[in-house]
This record gives sequence, C-alpha cells and structure tokens, in this order.
Amino acid sequence: MTMIRADLDELLVLSRLFPAWTWAALPDRNVIVAADADAGVLRPYWMPALLCMDTHLAAKFVLQLNSE
Repeated sequence: MTMIRADLDELLVLSRLFPAWTWAALPDRNVIVAADADAGVLRPYWMPALLCMDTHLAAKFVLQLNSE
C-alpha cells in the first residue's frame, strides 16, 4: 500500500467526507491510518510533522478525526 502525504486540514476534510472511516495514529511508525469496518485499512497517511513531535497532540487529533 502506498503512503499518502496529507496535512492536518486535508485529513480533517477527509474525515468529514467519509464519516464511516475510523482513524488511528501509530506514532512509533509516524502514520495515521484510515480504516473501514468492512475492508480494514483503507489508506495509510504519513503523520504531519507537528503530530510526530507530540504524541499527546496526535491522540487528540485522532479523537477529532473520529468525532462527527
């Protein structure tokens, strides 16, 4: 699977366009993953640099991605 680059705003837009996706952060691999309940992992995104520096901020951002 190809890693996709996206900034924070693009990830927020994607989370609103596809509300069924579940988001997760993998800080040890610098990845944010979008998953679907049926298909599993749909898209891996390189974690934006701001989130790589702060795992607490990454966790808060993922909560925001998963909120409706």
